[in-house]
Amino acid sequence: MNMIYKTNPIGELKDIDEKKGIVKGYGSVFGNIDSDGDMIAKGAYSKTIMENGNRVKYLYQHQMDKPLGKMVNLYEDEKGLMFEAEIPKTQLGIDVLELIKAGVITENSVGILPMQKEECPEGMDNCYRKLTEVKLYEISAVTLAANDEAMITSVKGNVD
Repeated sequence: MNMIYKTNPIGELKDIDEKKGIVKGYGSVFGNIDSDGDMIAKGAYSKTIMENGNRVKYLYQHQMDKPLGKMVNLYEDEKGLMFEAEIPKTQLGIDVLELIKAGVITENSVGILPMQKEECPEGMDNCYRKLTEVKLYEISAVTLAANDEAMITSVKGNVD
């Protein structure tokens, strides 16, 4: 398996509730070319959400041994891949929520496997690879981004 990672900034935090442990935002944005030269098309996540959406987890730094939480909502809208993850009160969960609130962790990233893609014709200027179907494995809170357009719309913390 040749999984790739696509990152997006979390952006400005707009809602903090210290009791819930909820992170909501975009894991991926459609229609823009990221720093890896890829553009994810609207509809690319539809099949994987339908077939596997209940298995997608929220991780820390793409590390399978550092799960942060589970998805309580995962869907595509006009802008991109929207998610809402519930983060339990583990030490890692508390620490990462604090880092997000402090603006230290500011990005999300998706771990995907491209299933269908359109390569750019040779000789074309501003060439990019269009991903039309992907298999989504996870969304992660990460340090650095390839795509600069996804925003967290709210964070509801679980720290006392």
